[in-house]
Amino acid sequence: MRSLRLRLVPLLAIAAVLCLLSLPSRRSPPPEPPLPCGAAPSDATAGRWVPTPEPVPAPLYTVSCPFHRGSYNCLRNGRPPLAPLSWAPARCGGAVVLRIDPAAFLAAARGRRVGLVGDSLSENLAVALLCALRSADPDARRWKRRGAWRGWYFPRDDVTVAFHRTVLLAKYT
Repeated sequence: MRSLRLRLVPLLAIAAVLCLLSLPSRRSPPPEPPLPCGAAPSDATAGRWVPTPEPVPAPLYTVSCPFHRGSYNCLRNGRPPLAPLSWAPARCGGAVVLRIDPAAFLAAARGRRVGLVGDSLSENLAVALLCALRSADPDARRWKRRGAWRGWYFPRDDVTVAFHRTVLLAKYT
């Protein structure tokens, strides 16, 4: 009996080691590869402005864009152009966000209505977007609804972009 126990002890030890090795690892799974730059907007605000890579592209619109309101048209009012800067999200390793392609944007939005809401700064950004889109569809025209709604229609792709100006988007307590 004693010799049987002596033979079983190594077998039991080997069985125990094999059982432990078959248990799932407690290590965390390997990290997922990062998404390509621009694929996920969740952390697009983390980054910095960097000089636009050379050669600096020509502006997407001119001083004659009819969507600008008189006092907001910096180019027409003689404001010097700002240094060309591009946004580089932190997770992109120094790569900058690609410049908008107005024709591709309108084609992707074909038949849709796009609504924008914001304050005066947002309005300036919206007008810059609209002037850039107009470079792809020169037949674009402006329309106005009662109240604060303003809009622009791009007939080539049947796209409507509306803007509603609001004073505050956040509730202060």
